[in-house]
Amino acid sequence: MVANLEFEMIGQADSAVKPDELWLTGWDRSNLGPELAKQGAKLVGDPHPDQQFFFRSDNIALARRGVVAQTVSSFGLHKQYHQPDDDIAHLDFKHFDAGYRLHGEACVWLVNSDFKPQWNSGGKP
Repeated sequence: MVANLEFEMIGQADSAVKPDELWLTGWDRSNLGPELAKQGAKLVGDPHPDQQFFFRSDNIALARRGVVAQTVSSFGLHKQYHQPDDDIAHLDFKHFDAGYRLHGEACVWLVNSDFKPQWNSGGKP
């Protein structure tokens, strides 16, 4: 395994980034995000570093074992998160679909390329 890229919480746009962008936890920790952006992904760094999503996401178990493992998200810290009304009625399906389509192409590139993501100096947890 050379990388683990997870997609979660992309059902609503995050007002901290442009409406068509998703963000990557631990952006500055590896060369994965910038390379995917070069391949057409509308991907930027995590606008909520104070929330420590890199360490709170499922990717952390693999990252601690040395695998470049990061999470793509657009979690905008919405008020329904983990509340009784956090349901399908609050999903933005257009945003959700666009996120997968735009990033899916870059992921296909990643799978079919010889690119092997690397941790930046000091980035490996």
